Amino acid sequence: MGVIGDTLSAARTRRGVDLEEVHAATGIRPRYLEAIEQEDWGALPEEFYARSFIRKYARFLDVDPDPLVQEYRRQQGGEERGEAPASPFARTRSRRAEALRRRRRRQSAYAWMGAAALLAAIVVAIVLLSSGGGEGGGGTGGKNAAGNATGKSNGAAPTKGSPSTGESTKKTVQSVKLQIEPTAEVWACVLDGKGKALIDGLILAAGESMGPFHSRSYEAAFGNGSVRVLVDGKTARTPDTPSPIGLTVDAHGKVHELPEGSRPSCE
Repeated sequence: MGVIGDTLSAARTRRGVDLEEVHAATGIRPRYLEAIEQEDWGALPEEFYARSFIRKYARFLDVDPDPLVQEYRRQQGGEERGEAPASPFARTRSRRAEALRRRRRRQSAYAWMGAAALLAAIVVAIVLLSSGGGEGGGGTGGKNAAGNATGKSNGAAPTKGSPSTGESTKKTVQSVKLQIEPTAEVWACVLDGKGKALIDGLILAAGESMGPFHSRSYEAAFGNGSVRVLVDGKTARTPDTPSPIGLTVDAHGKVHELPEGSRPSCE
């Protein structure tokens, strides 16, 4: 073993827990935990996910994960010789700051979209009310037109096919339903619109359905394309690939791919 394996194995021994107990608490498969302790990196998924596993395992054992991740990067040749490595704290802070900036930009865009939809609904209502005629200028036809616009003329209900302003406004703020159904073993990280982890970097088995979740938007990353993503009950079109993928689901239920540098990590 080496620094990483010795540190984690010793910490686990001190706590008196076995690999099955760690798996139950972290969601990391026992074979991956054993590979980390043996520093058998070839038995783990891609490098990005190996770092995530090391972090989660270390945090469960109350061990500082940053020196271990830095050591893993050094072993994988992630730092140039003779070049001073960046502070683990600085790297973590930078990643979190960038993720927070992206999240705020999206939330701001969604807020503007909601405000625009509400304003449009109000304008439509005003136009419909105005078309019924001004004060004292409308006869029976004017009253009926105004009554039809508000859905109150002669006690009649609004037309079934024409939603009221309140219904239109409600439609812009409703949540999107998301469900994840792996078709093979896959690593998954899913965040809601506020950045809260719904699936916190877990390895999911085939058929292990997660959800449904409810949020205005989502960010997700998967270790491969062996996953079925259902948005509001409908299967979304996602890449069928053995490589990692990233997705966003917006407030309208539209699914878009995320480039590698923008995918959530659940670290």
